[in-house]
Amino acid sequence: MKKIINVLLAAVLSFPMYAQLAWDTEFGSDDFNNAMTVISKTENVSWSNPTLGIGGGLKLGKIVVTLPVIGGDPYQDECVIALSQTGIADSLSFTWQGGSGGSLTVYQSPDHNNWSQVYTAEGNTISTDTKVNVGLSVSTRYLKFYATGKTAVAFRKIMVTELKRLSVGIEEWEPASAMVDDAPASKNVTVSWTNVVATVTSTDPHFTASLATVGQKNLIDQKTTLTIYYSHAEAGRHSGEIVLSGEGREARIAVSGSTSKYDQTLTWNQTLTECLATDRLSFNAFTSSGLDVEYVSSDSSIAYVEGATLRVVRSGTVTFAATQPGNYKFNAANRIEKTLVIRKADPLVSASADDLTYGQTLAEAVLHENNGFVEGALSWLEIDTDTVLDAGDYTLSLLFTPADTGIYNYAVLPVGLTVNKAPQVITWLDQDTALVVGTPVPATAVLSSGLPVTYAYTRCLLSIEDGVVTPENEGEVTVVAYHAGNHNYLPTTVIMQVFTIAPDPNVQDPGTATATEQLSPQQLRTAQKFVHNGTVYVSFDGRTYDAEGRLMR
Repeated sequence: MKKIINVLLAAVLSFPMYAQLAWDTEFGSDDFNNAMTVISKTENVSWSNPTLGIGGGLKLGKIVVTLPVIGGDPYQDECVIALSQTGIADSLSFTWQGGSGGSLTVYQSPDHNNWSQVYTAEGNTISTDTKVNVGLSVSTRYLKFYATGKTAVAFRKIMVTELKRLSVGIEEWEPASAMVDDAPASKNVTVSWTNVVATVTSTDPHFTASLATVGQKNLIDQKTTLTIYYSHAEAGRHSGEIVLSGEGREARIAVSGSTSKYDQTLTWNQTLTECLATDRLSFNAFTSSGLDVEYVSSDSSIAYVEGATLRVVRSGTVTFAATQPGNYKFNAANRIEKTLVIRKADPLVSASADDLTYGQTLAEAVLHENNGFVEGALSWLEIDTDTVLDAGDYTLSLLFTPADTGIYNYAVLPVGLTVNKAPQVITWLDQDTALVVGTPVPATAVLSSGLPVTYAYTRCLLSIEDGVVTPENEGEVTVVAYHAGNHNYLPTTVIMQVFTIAPDPNVQDPGTATATEQLSPQQLRTAQKFVHNGTVYVSFDGRTYDAEGRLMR
């Protein structure tokens, strides 16, 4: 007994472990050789693969030969096929040929016991293909192919379809036109279905459905209410389809609709005709929608708008347009243009100059820009920069050239300039101080200014004229060198030089200078005074006197 069970188990395991015949799948050799699909068959039932597309299929019966002496009885064969045990049967299709001298019949059963006939026909002697399509009971789970006759019957292209239905109660929907942000429009649609699960999708995002799927397996003639929504979140004309699709079934609802934007108006009451390049202007156009206004310049090289503030680049004439292009909710507003003449501004600037010292040129003057809110450069106007002015106070003109000549005008500025007297230094160069009466020598005192030196000395001992010292009498004499200054130079300090005068060796008795002289009060008042070592001296007519007007020896 154990051996028999093992043999049976081996026999079962030798078949491919497939399920029963699947819905919508053509019967093939794998199904024939699967004990779970072909659950019973008589001796003369076989399967043959087609050769070059000819013949083959499920074959029932055999060729029965009839002779005058030897005769044969017609065959009677059948094959039972199990369908998928879940789902709902719909129809059976197949082609057949052969079976001459007999008939063929196809039966259905829900339980492999209660069989009912779905198709029968007499065999054909010409053996041509006959196509068959018959409906099945929704409870059918088994099919039986039965044939009798004297030639075999071949069944091909055997297929059982599963019952699936999907339809919608409306095929097209267009809601009434609405405005942006209105509540969504909706419509209920009845979906009829049998034994199918369908996915609901939309080809346009403005349309949505209340359910992601409809239907259920193994139910017949069911209905579901599907709500379609049309969103008014965006203006425009929208169209698409609500698609219900699943398990080879499909239903479509064409949807379309339109959503309109609101109108808006733009107002710009500001008066704009002309302004200075330095003016600070803000534009004040506004829209009925409350949306921000955009400003466009006809020439951004002259001026442009940043936000609502005017930004001037240079003077000129420019047209500004106020616009509002709209958005998802509003149409574009009306366009308003205003033309603005932008004129250069006069710079608020003044100037000053540091003092010069006589001898410096105007090019050396340090100029200052005051109230310097505007950058620029200062230059002398209508006067050569190499000019050297005499000491004194002047009012001259400067030209102010702004750094940005597109915004500001040039300006002529008055400036006060003081030219101070220049200092001068007197120096004794190497000097021959040992003199001989009657022998002239050059005086080497010099002024840095190049002006002639003024000398004060005792007239009876020597005289100095045109820079030449002429000794007149022997003795020792102090010569004072100085310059009292003039309109361009300051006075110098006083320097002294002592000369020793020897007698002329060629003169036997040169004599002695004994002259004395007292200045009158009038002469004393007009004489040049100088101070040496804290003592006041008076110089008059080339001679040196004390503060009382007495001649110094």
